Amino acid sequence: MQLICPTCGEPIKAENVNVQDMVAVCSACDNVFKFTVAESKAKRRKVSQPSQLTMRDDDVALHMEFRTNFRLDKDESFLMFLIMSSALTIISLLMFGKFLDGELTVFLPLITTTIAMILYYASATIAYNKTHVDMDDESIRVSRQPLPSWFNQARDINLSGVVSIYSEETPQSKKEAFDTPRYHVWAEMADGTRKVIVTDVIDDYAVFIAQRLQERLNMDADLDVSRLVDDRKIQQKHIIDEVEYSPQSTNQNQNL
Repeated sequence: MQLICPTCGEPIKAENVNVQDMVAVCSACDNVFKFTVAESKAKRRKVSQPSQLTMRDDDVALHMEFRTNFRLDKDESFLMFLIMSSALTIISLLMFGKFLDGELTVFLPLITTTIAMILYYASATIAYNKTHVDMDDESIRVSRQPLPSWFNQARDINLSGVVSIYSEETPQSKKEAFDTPRYHVWAEMADGTRKVIVTDVIDDYAVFIAQRLQERLNMDADLDVSRLVDDRKIQQKHIIDEVEYSPQSTNQNQNL
């Protein structure tokens, strides 16, 4: 697995790695750090399917769904939306009271109420929605359902050029030493770049999701090789048949 900068989380280019001295430099933040063989080649471990994650796997596609935000009291976005919406609700009630007393127009309390409702909805999408991961032969699609959200749009990761799928602890989780570490699931490309698949999940979820996606990736690669071999066999058979049943071959057989 490619080395990752422990400071900024950026992948380290091959030309910036000194294998003899086990030292690397990050071109993004100029951080120089030592690494070990164990860090440069992360060991994959197997985990069982988490109880709160549902999965369906068939010949057509792999589908997984789960709630990422297992601890809402630790989710900064959820807490921020909830605090702001609660504060705006109180302000709106006070403004409506002044409106009824004739001290204020209805315009301002309507604005604060509308904003509060939007923030309540945003909180609901975090608390209620599930993360859906769908993988077929061509791509991985990640979405949050069933409530539509402006903050978490569905995204597609094209599998063309993907060589490996793995999980890694987030830089923030490492830096702040979270009680429950958080992980991202990445797709590593053939050119050394990577694309994020799933963000901010706990260890067992991240490892299981990565291992199932990797297994599916390997299975699709094996199928492609098998199809290529079958196609070549068919082409060879057609060539043999054309030679055997060509007019020239038939005449030669008759002369014999």
